[in-house]
Amino acid sequence: MNVLVLGGGQQGRVIAADLARSLASARVTVADVREVRLAPLSNLRWLSADLSDPQAIARLMAANDLAVGALPSRFGYGALQAAIDARRPLVDVSFCAENPLALDAAARAAGVAILPDCGLAPGLSHLWCGHAATLGPIEELVICVGGVAQDAARPFGYVVTWSLDDLLEEYVRPARFVRGGKPRSVPVFSELERMTVEGAGEMEAFLSDGLRTLMETLPDVPNMEEKTLRWPGHVEQVRPLVESGRFLDTFRRECVLEEPRDLVAMVVRVRWPGRSARMTLVDRYDEGGRLTAMARTTALTTSVTAQLLARGGGREPGVHPLERVARDPDAHRFIVDEMARRGVVMRWRNE
Repeated sequence: MNVLVLGGGQQGRVIAADLARSLASARVTVADVREVRLAPLSNLRWLSADLSDPQAIARLMAANDLAVGALPSRFGYGALQAAIDARRPLVDVSFCAENPLALDAAARAAGVAILPDCGLAPGLSHLWCGHAATLGPIEELVICVGGVAQDAARPFGYVVTWSLDDLLEEYVRPARFVRGGKPRSVPVFSELERMTVEGAGEMEAFLSDGLRTLMETLPDVPNMEEKTLRWPGHVEQVRPLVESGRFLDTFRRECVLEEPRDLVAMVVRVRWPGRSARMTLVDRYDEGGRLTAMARTTALTTSVTAQLLARGGGREPGVHPLERVARDPDAHRFIVDEMARRGVVMRWRNE
């Protein structure tokens, strides 16, 4: 099997290395305009390519059996369209501004499977929401998720592990959620609260815009929201930077480290009539592999999902975010178990 990874950035390199190790008989090619520093594996190589052109991406995809998208968000939707043109399955982690479900009919007509938003959140968060929906009618879904510095005393309690431009976008985009069966939108940072995350400690949470496809794929859930997690005091410190336009310069100066020792925390709370449950995930920087918790929970999710397709699962034509993939209990269990094998453990507990 020939597997194409689009983009060799912080996520793409990790995805490619995990794929090459896990699919030893496959050839994994990382396409990027600049030479990529890859793990020294015999079945892993770099290919020079300009990935800003969807037609060029389609030609590359057509020469491979499976594609994995790890491009900047501005190129993500073009990669989804290219997969349809090339008639090749795609697993994608890019958080594009466009709605990937808009391509569902075209993907079905082309006979191709596209799995978008296969990262941490959206990604693992949506996998568990989809799993919860198989257990009965849901009354409420709450996703709380975020990446922070392991050392809460660092400036803003934060360390940069992904695109600062995309982080800023998260801090300015209105938060969409569903309450009382109706979609609503409020400014980000709304409904700030404190909560205790088992394995991490006390954190603060605020409404953010991460529900994405859930608002369409789970239309019968009357109450659902996503909140971003940060160490206490983060919002009070960051809001003035965002409002004054000093956010990017300040965070580049204060929060970019050579070894970004980070912590990722996620809690998915579900309530059905008469009962409730929660999934908790806490992951930390891997000192031995020098791998951030954000890369472990994001890139490894993408790789594991791609391996699901490589092994014959998840191939139904159409656009299938992970909440749809989770309808198949075998697919859900495969992703959960493979992540656990990599040390990313998600604990589900009835309450």
